[in-house]
Amino acid sequence: MTRSHHHSVKLFNKGPSLLFKLFLFTFISIILMGIDFRFHYLSDIRQFTNLWAKPVHAVLNFPFTMYDFTTQYFSNQSRLIQENEKLRLDLDQLKADLKRLDFISQKNDQLKNLLEVKIAYKFKTQAVNIIYSRLDPFSQKIIIDGGQNRDFQPGQPVIDALGLVGQISSVFPETSEVTLIIDKKMSVPVQIQRSGLRLITSGDGQSETITLSFLPHSVDVVKGDILKTSGIDNVYPEGIAVAEVLAIIHNPKSPFAKIACKPIAAIRNFSHLLVVAPLKND
Repeated sequence: MTRSHHHSVKLFNKGPSLLFKLFLFTFISIILMGIDFRFHYLSDIRQFTNLWAKPVHAVLNFPFTMYDFTTQYFSNQSRLIQENEKLRLDLDQLKADLKRLDFISQKNDQLKNLLEVKIAYKFKTQAVNIIYSRLDPFSQKIIIDGGQNRDFQPGQPVIDALGLVGQISSVFPETSEVTLIIDKKMSVPVQIQRSGLRLITSGDGQSETITLSFLPHSVDVVKGDILKTSGIDNVYPEGIAVAEVLAIIHNPKSPFAKIACKPIAAIRNFSHLLVVAPLKND
């Protein structure tokens, strides 16, 4: 029994206590720290251990690194999308501004040309704006922003910077109706600039042309002739450009030639016009 007890005591003998080990290692650590502080003999060891510890730190920091990278990536993507959207909106705005500037430039050119016409001609004129075109397939008319308030009268010619546009046909308190020279009811006394031959034009009514009808095949008219107002009716001042001869059609079955002409005035393109004062008031 005594023997067995002695054996069990050796079996469970654990050596120095934990507290003793704590104080021992603490003392050794303090001694090593003091020696290292005085002689720096552990510097190489620390550098060596840091070299091998760096990959371990990288592995441990990998989740955080990936998180930062992913967050930064999507943040940059969102910022780039916003910047691209802003640039696209800016580009659209610049395009709109450019179109507006082109439109204003065209308006200025029209007004400049009208001013030159106003100065060039001897007759008096008043500038007006086109409000809208009447959508009537049987008549070619426009509405301008002037009427009785500006003493307009039916029969007054209307011109643009290039030539004759039409004639006022109806006058209202603040607007007037202008019948274009391409209307089938419109007739204008003209004179061929080249030869001096006097003729009368009539509107086609359905296309942007005017015609010279009931002329013999031997009439002295050639393609490219310019027609200007003759002034014999005391309605249109003499010398306003009206049309250019486009084609001369000879039909053997008809005793007359049909001559198609293109109006010189930009009837559908201009927004500013000039109303010519009645000749009797000049």
